[in-house]
Amino acid sequence: MDRFNTMIKYFKYFSYLAILSSWITILISVYFNPWFKLTRNALSDLGGGNLLSGHPPPKYPFIYNYGMIITGLFMILFSIYIIYISRNKIENSGGTIFSISGLFLILIGIYHEGTYPHDFVSMWFYIITSFSIFFIGISILAIKNYKYGLTLTLLPIISWLIYAFADFKSGAEGEIFGIIVIQISVIIYLVSLRHYKFNRR
Repeated sequence: MDRFNTMIKYFKYFSYLAILSSWITILISVYFNPWFKLTRNALSDLGGGNLLSGHPPPKYPFIYNYGMIITGLFMILFSIYIIYISRNKIENSGGTIFSISGLFLILIGIYHEGTYPHDFVSMWFYIITSFSIFFIGISILAIKNYKYGLTLTLLPIISWLIYAFADFKSGAEGEIFGIIVIQISVIIYLVSLRHYKFNRR
């Protein structure tokens, strides 16, 4: 059991791997597809489609698709850490929902652009992740850590309002905005943990 507890504590580092994996995947995919324009395309254009989709067929689409799958796996592994260290049922629920968002990111890699479920899994990835962040924020408020709890509770709400009213010129701009919000939320959550002493060993 002690070895298991020690191992699980290191699962928090999968959050950093997920962040690195997402950007490495995007940057490498863009490098091999110079036709990609941030102000015109969607990120998913790097994983599938053809001229009928309004862009050339991507070169090495497996880089983007497998990258999403790997990043989703990292998210699920990090969610195990959230669930393990959860301090109340709300945080446990937030971690569980976060694991589902990781699953939806994996589905984005499997059901790439040009497949029927793609738009559904892409949109719901952001929706489910937002719910996860909101629940985690509420759970932190419940332990009276108002600074971080309020930030994480309001961040997904404010970000969706910005997304609704901002003049994003392309799908990619909106998606990158969402990615940045998610990653900032994860970092805020990790920082909040430094101000809490766990009894679990």
